[in-house]
Amino acid sequence: MHTEKKRIPGMYFFKRNIGTIIGLILLIIVVTISTPRFLTTSNILNLLKSNSVNAIISCGMLMAILMGEIDISVGSTVGLSGIIGAYMMTNMGLPAGPTICICLMVGALVGIVNGIAISYLKVPAFVATLATQSIGRGLTEIISGGVTIRVRDDSYTAIGNTSIGGISVIIIYAAVILVFTWFLLNRTRFGYYIYAIGGNKLAAQYSGVNVKKYNMLPYVLIGLFCGLSGLIWSARLGSAAATLGSGFEMDAIAAVVIGGTSMSGGVGTVGGTFIGVLIIGVITNGLNLMGINSFWQEVFKGIIILVAVVIDVVRKTKTKE
Repeated sequence: MHTEKKRIPGMYFFKRNIGTIIGLILLIIVVTISTPRFLTTSNILNLLKSNSVNAIISCGMLMAILMGEIDISVGSTVGLSGIIGAYMMTNMGLPAGPTICICLMVGALVGIVNGIAISYLKVPAFVATLATQSIGRGLTEIISGGVTIRVRDDSYTAIGNTSIGGISVIIIYAAVILVFTWFLLNRTRFGYYIYAIGGNKLAAQYSGVNVKKYNMLPYVLIGLFCGLSGLIWSARLGSAAATLGSGFEMDAIAAVVIGGTSMSGGVGTVGGTFIGVLIIGVITNGLNLMGINSFWQEVFKGIIILVAVVIDVVRKTKTKE
């Protein structure tokens, strides 16, 4: 049950991600030259704030891809959690405390459904999460009635709009989730098993790993992260629409793949994923500052994902040779 995990700490991280790190540095230099407004304190904090939710979701997506799986329902889970939170506050008059718990429970429930379908019913991850994505979007439309639900309760909106020492609390949420995910993957048996399952599921099973259990648990965590993200996003905006979370799955997949995680599983790091989040964020922020049409952002993301996957395939081919 030998996996890449033992080689991740230390210099191996930099060796594997050196291209991504250099790419980020060059990207920052290009954007800074193109628009001097980029490298200002206010813009950097805004960049981190704007991409904090993607960082949280990407931590969940990382765990799925490390197992050689995927979760394309994350965007709809964010939307469903956010719309339910706004609905509970505005239409039902529920206090912020219970509403927060319900948002997290909604996300966890979606994760449990995905986990059971994939791990115990043997439904392919893409098919299972495609189904829950469709269900989530449908429920979001039904609950919202196709209109934006506005929240004017300060105790709720403070969840996404409070600052501590000039730093948005959303950035702090993301930092906590990143550290938590790093600890989980690098300092616990849970993390070791995730890498083992992604490296060779059959070998992990023969070594005594409860593959079904440890294949399911990450999906529950993904759901919780999405529930938190939906809560944060709707609180930050002070509203929730049926389109909330649309496209978030692509940003998360892009960040994880750009960060050096292998789509076949077993290889990847939280640090690399964070670099991927920053690259996506710098591209989006830079293009916005330069006044370039937002549709080009999707083009660049697609190209970067393709390049990252090709690099991973070439690296694996060379390793086998």
